[in-house]
Amino acid sequence: MFRSNFRTTALVAVAAVGVAASPGVAQARQVEAASAGRSVVAGLGHFVYDEPNTVGHRIWFGVYAVTAPDGSTHGRFLYRHEQADGTLAAQGRADVTCLKVTGNVAVFTAIVSEGQGAAKNHGFYVKIIDGGRGPDQIVDAQATNGTERPPTGCLDPETDLPPGSPQRPRYLILAGGYAVHAAERSRAGAEVTYPGRRGRP
Repeated sequence: MFRSNFRTTALVAVAAVGVAASPGVAQARQVEAASAGRSVVAGLGHFVYDEPNTVGHRIWFGVYAVTAPDGSTHGRFLYRHEQADGTLAAQGRADVTCLKVTGNVAVFTAIVSEGQGAAKNHGFYVKIIDGGRGPDQIVDAQATNGTERPPTGCLDPETDLPPGSPQRPRYLILAGGYAVHAAERSRAGAEVTYPGRRGRP
């Protein structure tokens, strides 16, 4: 189901509708959501693939997703994928179905369910490491298109892929960035927010 390249896929990119278009906007939205005791990932980032059949392909991922104290998640994921020569391979949007945030790390799933071109029932499984003052990092895996909806739960693309799946590389974000905020619980069980950063994974 999962693959390590995009040779046979239409994927990726970002129009800025309902998604933070810059780190400044992402951080502003992060603070808004943080005040409500929610976990958040927001931002728009650009990176370049360096894998067989996708060397030099330019990728943009945009996301704004929130998990409320009751565990419900909502959000939007946007993607753009350009080949090395600048030709557009794919772009579109997906619904975020799951978000888990621990410290400065967000793991989320986004599903293209209704079909956009060749990307029907396509799943994105993404891990973002908020680098604070340093560069952010991103890891992604994708479920192949098919007739059935792919898994909607959170899967860490570095540790949760099916046995035999190739190891997914981490990529540095070259432009843009992401803000990650984890909501925490106090000893009394009340929802509180954690303003600082934790150690990198």
